[in-house]
Amino acid sequence: MRSSRRVYEGRIINLRIDDVTLDDGRTHAYEIVEHPGAVCVIAQPTPSEIVMIRQYRPAIDRPLWEVPAGKLDSGERPVECAARELREETGYRCERVRELWTFYTSPGFCDERLHLCLAEGLTAGPAEPEPYERIQVEVMPLAQAWEMVTRDEIPDAKTQIALAWAYRKRIGT
Repeated sequence: MRSSRRVYEGRIINLRIDDVTLDDGRTHAYEIVEHPGAVCVIAQPTPSEIVMIRQYRPAIDRPLWEVPAGKLDSGERPVECAARELREETGYRCERVRELWTFYTSPGFCDERLHLCLAEGLTAGPAEPEPYERIQVEVMPLAQAWEMVTRDEIPDAKTQIALAWAYRKRIGT
């Protein structure tokens, strides 16, 4: 049995409290972050390169190297969101986007589902960032990006997953 009440509604997330009856009859209150979902994008101008962005992340008070990513708009398909976020954050346009797979970012307390996408047929162009975004774009050798992961210089999980996929594909395993 479950009862649920929303305690916060925000621009990006909502927070609800779920009272869940456990199998032993006790009830426990779970704090659940509701998130509309997001995409992360693997964009490779050549098989040995990857488009990376560096931006400040206030939640951890530091800049991070990441793959392009962003929140799904209401009713937006993941492949549409991936193309939009790639264009806005990096300026790259793509001919097609394939959704590779999805994963939950932190299912212990959050329902955010992330869609890993591959953008193909890239063309460089001007970026269209949000007014509050300060993004550095770099086309980086894939091997260098993977080395940064192994040296703990890229602690972002979605980026680690994206780079693992791209690197594994590159080395053919």
